[in-house]
Amino acid sequence: MINTGISTLFLFCSLLIGSKISPQQSGKKLLYEDATYEEEIRTVLLYPNSGNPGDVFLSPVDRVGSRRLTLEFDDLVEAHEQYRVKLIHCNRDWTPSGLRTLDYLYDFNEFNITQYEYSTDTKIGYIHYTFRLPPVKQSGNYLLVAYRGSDEKDIILTKRFMIYNQSVSIEILSNLNGLTSMKRDNQQIDFKINYEDIELINPLERIRVVLRQNQQWYNAITIKKPSFFRNLELEYRFFNFENNFSAGNEYRFFDMRSLRYPGQNIEKVDLLVRPSKAYIMTDGPRIYQAYAQYDDINGNFYIQNQDTGGSSESDYLYTKFSLALREPIGGTIHVVGKMNDYKLDETTQLTLDNRTRTYTNTQLLKQGFYNYKYVVKSDTLNYNYLEGNHFETENQYEIFVYYSPPDLRGDLLVGYSELTLNERLN
Repeated sequence: MINTGISTLFLFCSLLIGSKISPQQSGKKLLYEDATYEEEIRTVLLYPNSGNPGDVFLSPVDRVGSRRLTLEFDDLVEAHEQYRVKLIHCNRDWTPSGLRTLDYLYDFNEFNITQYEYSTDTKIGYIHYTFRLPPVKQSGNYLLVAYRGSDEKDIILTKRFMIYNQSVSIEILSNLNGLTSMKRDNQQIDFKINYEDIELINPLERIRVVLRQNQQWYNAITIKKPSFFRNLELEYRFFNFENNFSAGNEYRFFDMRSLRYPGQNIEKVDLLVRPSKAYIMTDGPRIYQAYAQYDDINGNFYIQNQDTGGSSESDYLYTKFSLALREPIGGTIHVVGKMNDYKLDETTQLTLDNRTRTYTNTQLLKQGFYNYKYVVKSDTLNYNYLEGNHFETENQYEIFVYYSPPDLRGDLLVGYSELTLNERLN
């Protein structure tokens, strides 16, 4: 059951976080991206669940016909609500496709979220929801839309996921890096696509490839044309750095799994305030530092409570990030990771604290272990300006191969591959 004094606490949290408002008041607009539409909706996860602890790190990608993708999220309210889910088939650029619901679903496009659990002994009460996605008939990009009751306009969250048919094979040819001064800052993947097992009409015009680094969409690369075309093969080799990724650095991290005995990179935890507040050690820029190898989780996070062990007892804390800079830079600075879907907006932007002369940002986060980094949004600076770029950095890459059949009003995902560059061997 919810912790004692929930009515008073709920009123307190409503003032802090914002009360629920009607869809007429909110003016909610459907976004074809990972997003939450109410302040109370927190810690949204979508991943292929096979029962292993590391599943939460996996990209929300699965095969046609499977039913492993699992949605989890918290709602910071005192009583559970009736939430429903619908799925929208999208093109490769995340615009809605022309497919009808019957083209990609076996059932009516309305699914109830019926599994939920109340938090216990937490300063901020919440309800944890879990939903297993239904199987789909067709490959491609999908947008999951969760909404309240029967009002599809009263959206609470949207989440992207990808379903593929492995109709083509993808072969990695090389990963060139570290050979020149530019390549020391970059990473690239050369590969080829073999489509001997599928009939493709005009593949040069109808095949598009998307590359993604560490499950981020803000710097994803779309490739329109192969470098070489030969019998039943498309080869993608890059010579002018046109499809390179900035290599970045290993992610920063902090350990907030215990509030009684704060973990690494936590300066202090104030348990006397409601909700509790955690202070991350003050960071500095790493652009001029030498590369330091250590294991990270490529921007991910996981929820864990080492004080009591119960997942429903993991509390929420206001978590303060601080960055010390000698002088301002041209652009805005954002603290991002999978914890906030790499959003480069006002919720992740750092502001100058005149008292301490540091740049700060505070986010409401659940107990756990987190990766994060500082990204610069600027017309003149690389987004990894404050972190540095090193070709030795371990990064996860994904290759998505889309095909637009002439007789179908949508893009299909006909191939998928995932690899880790500079993978650490334990």
